[in-house]
Amino acid sequence: MVVTSIRLVAWIAVQAFVVRESAHPCAKVRQRPATNASSKVCIAPGVQVTGIGVAPFWRHVRLANGKSGWLPKQALAASGAGGASLTTTTITTAGGVAAAEDMWLTVHIVDVGQGDGIWIHTADDGIPGNGRFEGRNIVIDGGPNDADGRTALLDYMRSQAPDDAIIDALIITHPHDDHYPGADAILSHYQVREYYDPGYPSTSSRYRAFRQRVAHETVDGQPITQHIGLATFGHPDWGSEVDVRFLYAYPGSPAGLGSDNTLVNNASIVLRIAYGSQSFLFMGDAEGKGRDQGPAAAHYAEERLLANPGPGGLHATVLKVAHHGSETSSTIPFINAVDPQVVIVSSGRRKYGPRYLPDTSTLHRYCTHNPAIRIYRTDENDAAEHHTRNTDADGDDIVVRTNGVALLVEAHSAGLPFNPTTCSWN
Repeated sequence: MVVTSIRLVAWIAVQAFVVRESAHPCAKVRQRPATNASSKVCIAPGVQVTGIGVAPFWRHVRLANGKSGWLPKQALAASGAGGASLTTTTITTAGGVAAAEDMWLTVHIVDVGQGDGIWIHTADDGIPGNGRFEGRNIVIDGGPNDADGRTALLDYMRSQAPDDAIIDALIITHPHDDHYPGADAILSHYQVREYYDPGYPSTSSRYRAFRQRVAHETVDGQPITQHIGLATFGHPDWGSEVDVRFLYAYPGSPAGLGSDNTLVNNASIVLRIAYGSQSFLFMGDAEGKGRDQGPAAAHYAEERLLANPGPGGLHATVLKVAHHGSETSSTIPFINAVDPQVVIVSSGRRKYGPRYLPDTSTLHRYCTHNPAIRIYRTDENDAAEHHTRNTDADGDDIVVRTNGVALLVEAHSAGLPFNPTTCSWN
């Protein structure tokens, strides 16, 4: 089921926490879970509070005087005092996967202009360390700009995530400069626990400098954990309710993957996440054919994915289409295997040869497969608004939420809610 309205659901978990010593000289209690919210009081390290709710990066707390407010999660540690309680309704989906009707996984596809910048937040029951609904934060790529004030993904996240917040995983799909530079700004403002890299041997000096920056990252005083190459990725534990599978990354040899930019695109990490009956497939820039080849047969990364994990392992409710909707993505066998209900295109106003992306022929293939498919784009109305490569990150963000059964999609054009019309071209 796909709808375009948003239902926010609150839940309560009660547990004791203590302000960490690292919150020196004190931790600001804010009126709302937002970095620009006013501060009500500043409490010293060692003070105990009671957790009564959660939001991404924040915990709703009750103070000893009975008043309440919001503290950054990284400022708090579980004290071990008291207990925890949570009331929720468990759902068993047709696939036998347990979900919870008031626990929502959220995917933010941010308008970074020409590029990819994605923030995923898993559901949070407010009880840290119980192995499910842990409120993990995952970033995929960062967009093309790395300077404060020009990094759209960072600006989007900073409205909710205070500096030094924890990013559980940073995934760089491949070393192209419309994907990784903005992640440098994420490293500057947040602590990253784990880093995933396809292991492609890039010769770019800028990318090597970025990798050195990653290598020096620490979180809570501990070095970042780096996963370089698919063989090191394993199965991340982002909560037992979420099935996370890295399906593909650079196989270690360029054979059969093209050359130059095509080869780098086909080194991309491909990630599938499932929660209940809903699933997401993130393709990076992994391609399926050359521009001069027809779409009837799959080549490159798509051919390999159709062989392993095979069509059954590719099916997804939501597809973040590869390579910004280029003609070189989305062959017919691949589309048939994924069979998405929702297609999301992350693109801007950068020309590739004579055309901008997404390519109309690519979108037509999805509409031919399923005329009822919903296509959402981060370049919504950019052409009509006369945007350029320097102004195309204008708030055409897309937010997808699921509780494992329902799927809610909210699209924006220039920051305002927008209902796109797709599969109705002349």
